[in-house]
Amino acid sequence: MKKQTMGLLIGMLVGGIGVTTAPMTGHAATGYKWVKTKQYSDLAYHLKDTTKSAYMWNLKHTKKLHNLKNYPRTTWYLSESVKIQFGKKTGIYYLVKNNSNSIAGLVARGYLKKGNNPKDAYANSEDVKSYGANLASIKSAREAQTLQADILALFPGTILNTAYSADARTDLNAGINKANGYSKTDKNTKAIGIFSPYNWVNTTSKTNYTTLITSALEKQGYTAAKRAKYKGYQIGIYATPHGYASDYKKWVSGYGSFGIYLVPTGQSVVK
Repeated sequence: MKKQTMGLLIGMLVGGIGVTTAPMTGHAATGYKWVKTKQYSDLAYHLKDTTKSAYMWNLKHTKKLHNLKNYPRTTWYLSESVKIQFGKKTGIYYLVKNNSNSIAGLVARGYLKKGNNPKDAYANSEDVKSYGANLASIKSAREAQTLQADILALFPGTILNTAYSADARTDLNAGINKANGYSKTDKNTKAIGIFSPYNWVNTTSKTNYTTLITSALEKQGYTAAKRAKYKGYQIGIYATPHGYASDYKKWVSGYGSFGIYLVPTGQSVVK
């Protein structure tokens, strides 16, 4: 995790949201002291026994923040291990967070087991696994859903079809890697395919994705008036999200590239 991100996390846990501090190595008032730390790339863990209490602490180890027993379906992501000393006693704690970073704190290592929580449906979903099955993959999958919704809004009255969306993804990738096969939808003469180049534009955090997509569609002749004529069609949409490293550095190549299929309802091919 970036130092800046870690600082924000620590600021939230110790001094209040918006206050950033460096990691603390000693807490004279409480007697707890950090004596050793090790960084990790958001490794997945889950609670070993959901029937027993397992508390999450603030960084000073003075306040219980949450009882992990109350989160039986959550996967926790390890960013740092901390060896904490209290007098002559020491213990290993994990600094963990949930997948939205809304809950974070220190948990004694012995309460956790490596791997996704088997009850965490989203972390174990095929959608997330298609991006690599880790915390970065969840971030990519969520962004892809947001971009898909942005494109869907540009085709009012169309009906989102998950099978066609999967085929749009397959065929966008096949256009890049010629070793990949194309989908059945590609062979459907009733299907209208609209695809962008893979690395079609450079973007920044201030880029308005809807504006970019609208411009790209209009360049291919798909004006607002023409798009409105597809009301009632089945639509498949795939939009490439950022790839995310474990520290969430953005990978520009491919971002925003899209594939769209429009198929008259009732004209689908057998899947």
